[in-house]
Amino acid sequence: MSQTTISPGNQVTGVYQRLFRNRNFMALWIGQMISFIGDYFIFLAIPIVVNRLTGSALMVGLSAIANALPALLLGPIAGVFVDRWDRRRTMIVSDLTRASLVLLCLLVRSREQVWIFYAVGFLMSCTSQFFFPARSAILPSLVPEKKDWLQANGMMQIIQTVGLLAGPALAGFAIGLWGERVAFLVNSGGYLISASAVLTIRIARSGAQAAPSPASLHAVWDDLREGVRFLLASRVLVGILVCMSVIMLGLGAINVIWVPYLQDTFHVGASGLGLVDSAQGAGMVVSGLALGLLTSRLSKKAMASGGVMVIGLALAAMGVAPVFWMIALLGFIIGLGLTPANSALNTIMLLAVPDLKRGRVGSSLNAVTTAASLLSMALAAGASGVLKLNYIYLICGAIIVASGLLGFWLIYEPPELASDSEKTASDIEVPPSLS
Repeated sequence: MSQTTISPGNQVTGVYQRLFRNRNFMALWIGQMISFIGDYFIFLAIPIVVNRLTGSALMVGLSAIANALPALLLGPIAGVFVDRWDRRRTMIVSDLTRASLVLLCLLVRSREQVWIFYAVGFLMSCTSQFFFPARSAILPSLVPEKKDWLQANGMMQIIQTVGLLAGPALAGFAIGLWGERVAFLVNSGGYLISASAVLTIRIARSGAQAAPSPASLHAVWDDLREGVRFLLASRVLVGILVCMSVIMLGLGAINVIWVPYLQDTFHVGASGLGLVDSAQGAGMVVSGLALGLLTSRLSKKAMASGGVMVIGLALAAMGVAPVFWMIALLGFIIGLGLTPANSALNTIMLLAVPDLKRGRVGSSLNAVTTAASLLSMALAAGASGVLKLNYIYLICGAIIVASGLLGFWLIYEPPELASDSEKTASDIEVPPSLS
């Protein structure tokens, strides 16, 4: 009797078939895709408006810093509450709040009113500190099979991909035609659609979330300390923490200087800036489609570390690119590295952290990496008046390449655990150097 074998390609196809038949997952996926497209409208509009009204890379940098600060100040605490609250309801309230806040950006008309962007960005980012840990933590409840998590994370990365592919191109066209104010209306509408999509999700709440109770200050502090202890006791998570912190030391600065650099060096407008982001999105589409093939041939460590090195090399090359079309090409190459790197890192985290700790652990990790990003932004904002912006690109690219090399040494892949709902910190393998 001949043996029947299942090829890796057929296995991958089966995973995607299960995901597309999963009504709850698809509701989240479609709602988030539309919301992310709206996000890229505002991501493009605010730096353009601030640069036009102030002509200062420092002022653009302050906008980016205002958006990043809440992850450091509020992120870990928000993660504790996410683990206690109904995650679905948390996401809906967060979306509705952001839909209202973004409309305040319509008030900005002069240099003196730019502070409104900073205030709105800060408050929206505060709200996002609850939304994104809840979205990340709810994913395993929507996709019960652990073997499907890598592809599910890949599909969540495709959300950003489509946002980058369609959002900047649409935003550049719309801003050029109707002005920056249309971006804020579109972004608000995207949040309303996302809230409506999450409203349709039906899942059974698990564990402590089945009957959430008000948290005392002492209980919140205990949960926060538990999340930090779990993070620092895990060989898996410490490796990710160190590598991600180094990555953000490089990437943070790019958030400050990319609009001034492209506008001042290549004299591009909104449509040109949108083209670069769309090229990055196209690269993410290609690598997202190839993710199943990569999974069958490479370890998650190799996907993460190799993807990060590709990003760093492309950013460094942007600093010496002589013509704009090369910038767009390098944006595409960055996209090729982003999807496998993000998907692999997110999957490793899901495997290493039990369900009831995912919110607080993820937020604690995010707070540390955000601190590195803020340091990078502050240094870039200060250095922009002293160094040429292309030199900052070269430095940041070198830092990110170094983080990719570091990943080959530090990132550790945990075994796929049969049941993680009752796992504690002692179940994570701790190397002697961290014990």
